[in-house]
Amino acid sequence: MRRLGAWSIAAWVLLAGAPSRGAEPTGGVRGSIELARRSPLGGLAASDDRSGVVVYVTGFTSPPPNGVVELRQHRQRFEPRLVAIVKGQTVTFPNDDRIYHNVFSVSPLATFDLGQYKGKDPPRTVTFEQLGLVPVYCNIHPQMLSYVAVLENDAFAITGKDGGFEIHGVPAGERVVNAWTPGAQRVSQTVQIQAGQVAELAFRVEQAERIEPHKRKDGSDYPKSAYKDE
Repeated sequence: MRRLGAWSIAAWVLLAGAPSRGAEPTGGVRGSIELARRSPLGGLAASDDRSGVVVYVTGFTSPPPNGVVELRQHRQRFEPRLVAIVKGQTVTFPNDDRIYHNVFSVSPLATFDLGQYKGKDPPRTVTFEQLGLVPVYCNIHPQMLSYVAVLENDAFAITGKDGGFEIHGVPAGERVVNAWTPGAQRVSQTVQIQAGQVAELAFRVEQAERIEPHKRKDGSDYPKSAYKDE
């Protein structure tokens, strides 16, 4: 399995003791992402599809919202590939396919094995109690890979195709705004949030890293037959 480098863990494990958001004045941030992806011809090229980048604010905490986030298993893929939640929130993993899947993670931040189940079976859930980035796999289908970003507060957004984002309810003061997507290094900007105002930001995210194949939950390689469409 591709190990998360030190930057990955450090990028997501946040400082303990961050102040909680109360009734203090708040503002917001909005802006756009320029996403550069690996080109078949080499190097990086600007992408027309700038979806799937999580933009999040650090430096304060908020309680997890009510409700459960879905990370679906659909056509032998996870949808979406990236979800963001608040520490203490629960993710459910519905199986939309007729075949079995076996969702698991070996991350030290959240190690779990949901076992095999089909679409007719009740979906299984995981509550994430530690801050950080948790890769999620299927033990049967090696192409299935997703990420759960467990954040300290609910001041985040995930970009759509146009790369735009807007986040409200950010406590006033100096804050760090971060942007990340799989295969990229995190980029950050420090911004002064003014009460009742929305700060404008722009990020360039370079999706330059190759995501190497991972192993099964027991550390073994997937059989060659697993790489064929079923």
